[in-house]
Amino acid sequence: MENSGKFAILGNLDNPEVLEVVRDITSTLQTEGVLYDTYSSPGDFEQDVQGLVSGSEPGLAIVIGGDGTFMNAARLLADYCVPLIGVNLGRRGFLTDVSVREVRKSLIEILNGQYKIETRTLIEASVVHEKSEEKFNALNDIVVIKTNFGRLLEFEIHVDGDFVTTTRADGLIVSTPTGSTAYSLSAGGPIVYPTLPAMLLLPISPHTLTNRPIVLSNDCEIEIRLVQIEPEHSCISVDGHLRMILDGTETVKVRRSAKNVNLVRVSGHTFYNQLRQKLGWGMESPSGSK
Repeated sequence: MENSGKFAILGNLDNPEVLEVVRDITSTLQTEGVLYDTYSSPGDFEQDVQGLVSGSEPGLAIVIGGDGTFMNAARLLADYCVPLIGVNLGRRGFLTDVSVREVRKSLIEILNGQYKIETRTLIEASVVHEKSEEKFNALNDIVVIKTNFGRLLEFEIHVDGDFVTTTRADGLIVSTPTGSTAYSLSAGGPIVYPTLPAMLLLPISPHTLTNRPIVLSNDCEIEIRLVQIEPEHSCISVDGHLRMILDGTETVKVRRSAKNVNLVRVSGHTFYNQLRQKLGWGMESPSGSK
């Protein structure tokens, strides 16, 4: 790679499976004369990342684990423009798309310049109270959802100041194109090419079946207000992690973040190949093309 900084290897070194992958990676990097540091993430991942960025900027961050581990690393490194590649030890692995058996081959390709960078946008949620505001960044999605099995939530939705609708549902998802293959897909949303300048807005199990997912420009601002809701009956989730219990008086504003994440892609790891592999689509083209 053109960046001559160290490589950073991030993963839970207490996990024997991760440790085995780390040995393969470090062996390859040593053979190629590449400097590297390893960072474990058993409990305090953020402290490891702060140690990483306090020194010279790494040429690449290699994240070993599932998509959750990768998203955590991506959010924490977004300020530093560090390109990332993920080695999948999870399940579907749309973000950590390099398999364990491909690690050596993929590293050699990267070191030989046989890769491309995909820029993925983050979204930012501002949770506005009467006298305070809290902000969260997400690579996949921001979700406002109920916290129990009781009554549906009622939302009032505005886009760029224009009233869109009032809807009753279990929750509401605002997703990036990257997140279109995550919770959004499970909730009936469309698959969106991950580099498109878009956001997805979709209800979770809406009471009115005509409430359908909407694809919006990522230049817009989505405003979500809870209507007649009981305190602590709802919460906000960021990339699958609970971030805040809501008391029903907040306004949630979601917009494109000023931060981006740079993903490294090696040969054969196209979005369409991912869809075939992860979703079990037809694996061979009738024309014989790949």
